[in-house]
Amino acid sequence: MNKRSTKIATLGAAAGIVAALLAMSGALAPVFAATQQTSSATSPAPISTTTIPGLTVGQVFTIASTQGHFHVVGDKSENGTASGTMTFTVTGKFAGGYDLSITTGSLDVNGTTYAVSSGSAESGPYAHHMVGQGTTALVGTASANATSGAFLMRATARGTFGGEYATMSVDLQSGTTEYAISLVGTIQG
Repeated sequence: MNKRSTKIATLGAAAGIVAALLAMSGALAPVFAATQQTSSATSPAPISTTTIPGLTVGQVFTIASTQGHFHVVGDKSENGTASGTMTFTVTGKFAGGYDLSITTGSLDVNGTTYAVSSGSAESGPYAHHMVGQGTTALVGTASANATSGAFLMRATARGTFGGEYATMSVDLQSGTTEYAISLVGTIQG
């Protein structure tokens, strides 16, 4: 290579580096923005979150199982059918979701019924997923303290909890036994 070719190659490389630095610094942003505006005019508008139905404060709905099963945590060989219902009342609406109370309900596990004594839950802004916790009392016992229990729950709605169908998982602890319960159900209310 002669000296002239080397100088032209060096000058070309320097111009390329300067152009790259200008592009990264934003000096060419107005040029890029003008070309992006023409292409974005054909792209669809974003989905508005106001079109997604939500919940309202005071709304009451029940998840009632149509089928379900359980197993004992630590011993999957001990399993069987389960069913249950839980009724929720929307007590608060926030930008980030909903606050709910679990007002009534029952869980039937292996022929034993547990009444839901109290509980609370929360749902995200689209009312699609819910998590909560509460307490239960064994139905048919002479003493209210005979076999009380506690539970954690999570539910997922098909659409929102203002819709028709949901799945619910409950982790119920009663005495020394812990049950993992899976329910598929309908939403009423």
